[in-house]
Amino acid sequence: MKAIILAAGRGERLLPLTKYCPKPLASAAGKPLLEYTVESLKQASVKDLIIVTGYHAQAIQEYFGDGTKFDVRISYVYNPFFENGNGTSLKAATSLLSTGEPFLLLMSDHCIDAGIVRKALRTARSAPLLCVDRSSHHLSQIKDATKVFVDPGGFILNIGKHIARWNGIDTGVFLLDGNIIKVIKRVESHSNTVTISDCMRALIRDGESLRACDVSGLFWLDVDTFDDLIFADSILREVA
Repeated sequence: MKAIILAAGRGERLLPLTKYCPKPLASAAGKPLLEYTVESLKQASVKDLIIVTGYHAQAIQEYFGDGTKFDVRISYVYNPFFENGNGTSLKAATSLLSTGEPFLLLMSDHCIDAGIVRKALRTARSAPLLCVDRSSHHLSQIKDATKVFVDPGGFILNIGKHIARWNGIDTGVFLLDGNIIKVIKRVESHSNTVTISDCMRALIRDGESLRACDVSGLFWLDVDTFDDLIFADSILREVA
């Protein structure tokens, strides 16, 4: 299975660090954030990676190359429209997928345990799905997080940063298939910006089932701010 990693954004909340260094190359415990994602995928035996770049694309490509030094295979897609939302980066990456082909989707600024990937793969027949943490307790996991509301049957009924009712956190790990491109195009038709959350809400509104894959208890962190980066650095040094 292929994994798409979104690494195109500006990382404005990490300025001035990201003025010259793309956010995926920001260092925590001696490694770029994106390297943790690549390593987790490799540990879960996912070695065919597509990295979507935008801001400071060349720096990312120069660091990771074709993936040989990380024992993976990396292809790159450049998204010139990355400022219009991360949904446009996902759309760009689907050009390297076969129609209907299932794939993993991950974020370059989320550090995740390989166990999350393995759990998503074990439920691959349930795509589309999102790995959800029902027991988040770190402030950096909750304060700016995308929340989800999961029904008793394990299906996501709503998703967003500001939803009033929620019982889980989006870890940034999805299992989707090529049909998501249809949803992205529908969202694009009435909005100038397209986010992954927009697409998931549209998918739910269309009557599609978005399953929650419960990964509570497995390690993950979302890095958005300097406080998050400092926290990630301390946590990753402990688990190293």
